[in-house]
Amino acid sequence: MKKPALILALTASVFSSLALPAQAAPRLSTQSIIVNPVPTTLEGRVWVDRDTSGTRTPTYRIGDRIQLSVSVNENAYVYLFCLSPDGSVDQIFPNRLGSGNYVRKGEVRRFPSSGDNFVFNVGGPAGLNKVLVIASRRQLNLSELSTFSAGDAFATVKPQGSQQLAQALSIVVNPVAQPIPQQDWVSDIAFFNAVR
Repeated sequence: MKKPALILALTASVFSSLALPAQAAPRLSTQSIIVNPVPTTLEGRVWVDRDTSGTRTPTYRIGDRIQLSVSVNENAYVYLFCLSPDGSVDQIFPNRLGSGNYVRKGEVRRFPSSGDNFVFNVGGPAGLNKVLVIASRRQLNLSELSTFSAGDAFATVKPQGSQQLAQALSIVVNPVAQPIPQQDWVSDIAFFNAVR
């Protein structure tokens, strides 16, 4: 089973085993990864268990358990990524361990949730980690961004590093064939520090 860098251990508790001219291009920002330049009523939030406001940068020791949470103010498809200090990118959600990535208005989805038979532990290296959520009224095609290998619970993200991920995500939300209306997606980011 592939183990994302965020996860020092995916430990089982009981685990057997082209853009339209009228659209502005998404702004790329190293700090916020990808920002929708168009105001939207859709809101997506992401936070870690040691900062439910999602506005601070809590500290975890490598090996500490961590829980990630997301919510939306409208029904939306949710995509969750973790960017590690070394530039590696993990797709946390959707994954093969949990339910689909459609989240209902007001629902809080936690990773892992209390009923899951695995835990997330903070992995190395030490430094600032970024947890990115993309919420979209329409399902996104991530096939050029990430793939699941046979038997893996988590998808492998092809672009690595903030800038490469931002560029890839801007293509995902603005594909040539059928661009996603900019008012139909939004992003949010939470931070946490990993220390030894």
